[in-house]
Amino acid sequence: MKLSKSICAFALLLFAMNTFAQSQGSGSFENFHKPIRVYVGGFYPTMTTDISVNGSQVTPPSIVIEDVLGVDDSKFVPYGGIKWHISQKHSLEMEYFQLNRDGFTDLISDPVEVADLIIESGNVATEFDTSVTRLTYGYSLKRTDRMDLQLKAGLHVANFSLGLQLNGNVCDTTLGEMPPGCPAGQSPAAETEDVTAPLPHFGASWAYAMTPTMAAEIRAIGFAIEIDNIDGGLLEVSGDIVWKPNQKFGVGAGLRFFRSNVSGTGTKLNAEIEVDYFGPTVFVMASF
Repeated sequence: MKLSKSICAFALLLFAMNTFAQSQGSGSFENFHKPIRVYVGGFYPTMTTDISVNGSQVTPPSIVIEDVLGVDDSKFVPYGGIKWHISQKHSLEMEYFQLNRDGFTDLISDPVEVADLIIESGNVATEFDTSVTRLTYGYSLKRTDRMDLQLKAGLHVANFSLGLQLNGNVCDTTLGEMPPGCPAGQSPAAETEDVTAPLPHFGASWAYAMTPTMAAEIRAIGFAIEIDNIDGGLLEVSGDIVWKPNQKFGVGAGLRFFRSNVSGTGTKLNAEIEVDYFGPTVFVMASF
């Protein structure tokens, strides 16, 4: 659903860009020619996170932590990055964001399965932290005074850290316990998973200066791979509009969709985690 909304939003952005550009005359586009751009801003996404922590006895069904465990489904996320046009054809870009979320739900209405544990009633405290560093190389297939069409390749380094503390009527399936009738007053050790997944990506971007002071860019990158018994995949689609009144300063806004999935069975990761983010962005930019 979020991906469909993203595609529609970016299609409307493309149409608006084309219509607006056709109404504008030519001019100087030197405001967009500085080789180094540094940007900082904020991302306010709505989020959906599916998790399933495997046990030695059972493989629990996935749960949406925003719906079941009371974790925030929207939050302001600061982010920042730098883009460097090394030459007419080559560029490098780095971007980073971190999102930490907590949740607490009391009086569980339906049993929740986490690894080998099943909580029949009680409460669950959740911590879920995400950080993503993106390193991207861009090759310009066509670059003019006002347009840049690039192929992109690089690496997302995504870290997911999950902690779940169950308290109440908790069954331990390794001891043969099953609901109904889980022992009361149980506080087993927290279930934790922490994985850093380097996920390569490939894609393309298109930037176009609609006027001497206003430009837009659309990007799409993604990939799926298995590394060291961990399956991972990602998709990132974003679109920005930037206003640059001069060569050194700019402000912008846009939309971003990000999906990442990692899963594995073993010592490095014994779970499946899928996250979806979609929402608006705002940022400021300095060029050198």
